[in-house]
Amino acid sequence: MNVPASYGLTAMPKARPSQGLALYAFAFRRFDLGQLRTGAGDQWVAGGTPAICALAGSKLLAVPAWRGTALHDALRPLTLVTLALSVCWYAVLVFAEVRWPRPHYDMARWATVFPMGMTAVATLSIADAAAVGRLWTLGQVLLWAAVAVWVLTLVGPVRHLAAYSR
Repeated sequence: MNVPASYGLTAMPKARPSQGLALYAFAFRRFDLGQLRTGAGDQWVAGGTPAICALAGSKLLAVPAWRGTALHDALRPLTLVTLALSVCWYAVLVFAEVRWPRPHYDMARWATVFPMGMTAVATLSIADAAAVGRLWTLGQVLLWAAVAVWVLTLVGPVRHLAAYSR
């Protein structure tokens, strides 16, 4: 990937986005799907990786100098596919949370909040950068869900501290 020196990224690695996705697929094969049923919340981190990739893709799509180039044309569908992977994983995790609820507080629950927020931000960013207006509504729904989970996760340590101080 050749990046103009004016972007301050003169030493860009030669890795391709497809290599990162291949490594993610390799790591995901080792993911214990039983964690969907029993995990304390940190199983959500597996969804943060494609969300971060999608967000990075959206930022690259927004670079004006790249619009209309072969790089932009290749990056747009790759970014949308990466977002689709993230949203699909999000749906699987929400299903698991509803199917096997874990109402007790665990510090690992903060690992639930991050990928939810990252998926929401990536969706909103891609809606603008890739000019896919339908994603804006989805991004807003995901954002408010992430805020709600953040609040609920914050209640856990507050309740724990209140019980501990008695």
